[in-house]
Amino acid sequence: MLDFQISRLALAFENSSGHEHRIQPIALRAATILGERLSERYRTTDRAPRTLHVDAMSAPALSLDLNNTSDEQAAGQIADAWLEALALHLKV
Repeated sequence: MLDFQISRLALAFENSSGHEHRIQPIALRAATILGERLSERYRTTDRAPRTLHVDAMSAPALSLDLNNTSDEQAAGQIADAWLEALALHLKV
């Protein structure tokens, strides 16, 4: 089992007028999806580091059309971007 903690999360949204109420649920779901994907990646292997401390990490900007994207789809895309950024630290 992989255990991870996010101490601070900073997200920037532009042109999200009318969707402000969706931001927090999307971010929380993205963190959950990230945890699930990390656990899945390391479920059948011993590649997972025992301890990993990442002071800061940046993921590339995403362009999400919140008018035509469900919360689940948006969360999945965000989680994918986070996983790719984190993979550099995990060396996978």
